[in-house]
Amino acid sequence: MLASLITARALIPAVPVVVLVGAAPSYLWLWFTIRVATLPLPKRWYHKLEQFLCWGPYQRLFLFFAEGLSGVEFRVYGDIPEKKDPVNGLIIANHQSTSDTIVINSFAMRLGNAGYLHFFAKDELKYVPLFGVYWHQHGLIFVKKGQNDIERIRKQLIDKKENNIPMLMVLFPEGTRFNPANTKAVEKSQAYARSIGYPKLTKVLTPRITGTNLFVEELGDHLKKIFDLTIAYESVDGRMVRPDTVEFLDSVRTVHILCKQREVTKVGDEKGWLFDSFIEKDKLLVEFEKTLTLDGAPPPSHIYSWSSFRETIIPVLYTGVLCSPLLFSERARKLWVQTVLIVPVLQLLAKPFWK
Repeated sequence: MLASLITARALIPAVPVVVLVGAAPSYLWLWFTIRVATLPLPKRWYHKLEQFLCWGPYQRLFLFFAEGLSGVEFRVYGDIPEKKDPVNGLIIANHQSTSDTIVINSFAMRLGNAGYLHFFAKDELKYVPLFGVYWHQHGLIFVKKGQNDIERIRKQLIDKKENNIPMLMVLFPEGTRFNPANTKAVEKSQAYARSIGYPKLTKVLTPRITGTNLFVEELGDHLKKIFDLTIAYESVDGRMVRPDTVEFLDSVRTVHILCKQREVTKVGDEKGWLFDSFIEKDKLLVEFEKTLTLDGAPPPSHIYSWSSFRETIIPVLYTGVLCSPLLFSERARKLWVQTVLIVPVLQLLAKPFWK
């Protein structure tokens, strides 16, 4: 019996994977329908519909499992936004694990912005079967390591502004995840800091300013706020950890988030603000390793554990309705199989032409 329980517990992370991947073809066809139906309309209408009917519900479905299965407690400190205050904005954060996207999704949902999230992403991700094509159409900005086409990115940002697309853009200024075991990246970061006269950082990497400056320069009057987040993870045995997604579900007790809001118009006039922000993050994380707190104690209203049930249960039911034809229609099941088999092939064939 004990062995059965252990086996069942080990299979728990597979549940969200099966549901999220299984629902993907249905969401993909819904997106395709929206895309075709809105071709004669302004681009903003397409993005409003796909954010409301596809991206937002799917992100909340993801959080239903990520928060519900993990049982993680979230503690939000600092300059805490008003709940349900959806604004066009930029999130910058320290980057240390794949779990950071879960945390940022959770933070955005409580702003009422889960459907508005846009990310910088590695170029390889647009070729992920089924998902990549939609991520591209949603508006993720794909970049190649060491080969960033600034003008292409600038045009994408200008397009978002000119079409007044609602968005909460996410940027990790370090460029890659901080991992003390990756000594090459750490040494490169510290050498860069020395070259510009900044101190050596030990818990974060020295931020790269190009992407952030580009955002502020091109989207300054489109973005209302910058949410400057410091993220730290506390394990079930009381240690600072950097968990991957599976470890987040199993080994993290508390996520600590310190938020500072910045006005975009003021940031443009503050030279070195991003470097100063990461110097502060470094100090906070050094202290967090000792005390397991970022800024004293947050107010009780900003300590929550799966309080998003109200936010996520409707998208779960919505997904069930969206996928229900698979239960009753042989034709729907055949279409599901054809989508899973054909779309990845089309993605590979389109690779030489897909920029």
